[in-house]
Amino acid sequence: MKRFSLIIACALVSAAAVAEDGVTPTAIKIGIMGPFTGNASSYSKAEIGLDAYYKWVNDQGGVNGRKIETVLEDYACDGAKGVAAVKKLIYQDKVFMLHGNSCSAVAMAIKPVVVESGVPWVIAHAANPAISSPPTRNIFHGVPVGKTMGVAMGQFVASKPGTSKVAVISHTDDWAKSYCGPANEFLASRNIKPVVEVAFERGQTDATAQTLKIKQVNPDFVIACLYEAETAIFLKDAKKYGLNVPVMGTAGTDLENTLKRVGDLDTVANYYVPHMYADNLDGPRLKPFADILKKYYPNESLTAFSLISMGGAAAVVEALKRAGREPTREKLIAELDRTKDFDTHVLAGHITWSPTDRDGVKDVAVAGFVKGKPTVLKSWGKPL
Repeated sequence: MKRFSLIIACALVSAAAVAEDGVTPTAIKIGIMGPFTGNASSYSKAEIGLDAYYKWVNDQGGVNGRKIETVLEDYACDGAKGVAAVKKLIYQDKVFMLHGNSCSAVAMAIKPVVVESGVPWVIAHAANPAISSPPTRNIFHGVPVGKTMGVAMGQFVASKPGTSKVAVISHTDDWAKSYCGPANEFLASRNIKPVVEVAFERGQTDATAQTLKIKQVNPDFVIACLYEAETAIFLKDAKKYGLNVPVMGTAGTDLENTLKRVGDLDTVANYYVPHMYADNLDGPRLKPFADILKKYYPNESLTAFSLISMGGAAAVVEALKRAGREPTREKLIAELDRTKDFDTHVLAGHITWSPTDRDGVKDVAVAGFVKGKPTVLKSWGKPL
């Protein structure tokens, strides 16, 4: 009888160990949401890279005897669809944690749902600092936030000799402000202030008026806090109307996809973007990660979005390992909060999280075309 009772007790303990939603004896279920369709679908390369990394982890043996099971949900960069997607992942698919999200506006729309659920969420791509700040118990940024990138943008603009007049073209939403605000603040500290600021909203298809207004003030540099589609429209119009000045974009764009959208190198030859990686995309430090993407998604082209979420995934895997063979959400959150100076080998900056700071990555470079080739730059004219 005692032996039978002991067996029952052990069975109950074992069942309790995997009672957490999304955890089975063989798997840990992670929900990945992204804009896999729609106007911003190129951003989903971040989530595709994330999925490839977790598949690679499984082929290395998984985490503490369990494989990572990913569940991908599309929201087409639409807030209402994002809320529906995250509710499905949490309450229907019952994932253990969430990892994903491009499109900061969607991230802000789903944030209340995630906060209420208590499900751990690591941001894969969206950069609005308000997603993770003020610190929320279960939300972590696995990429640099807009403020970090905005400062890097301002530093790069100021590093160009002779820069005194800057023009700004931007959306008027919080996403754009999260980049342009810190960039302008940094430039103001160097006595460089915008001589003109013009709005160009998402969905607009003609930047003629904005371009001509900027050209009229003859700036030394333009800061463009625009999503990818609107960036391409502005760059085309800048070329069309002879606005021949360098343009500093945001991490809402990348060089490769922007080149593809505008159709010719000349239009983007003087376009720059924040660069979050430890190397050029085709450099030796990033090759192992590019190889992971190619192995699991052989038809995927490599862009600056493709590998960005892999650093956060590496940190998640490390935290899951430390959480042990009986993982719970509380244990995972505690281990994520103990992440300090974690070298992802893919991001330019290490990841550090704490209960008082969920902005994990503080270092960013800049990339631009040098002799027709995407190149990482420390400052104006100085390759990394």
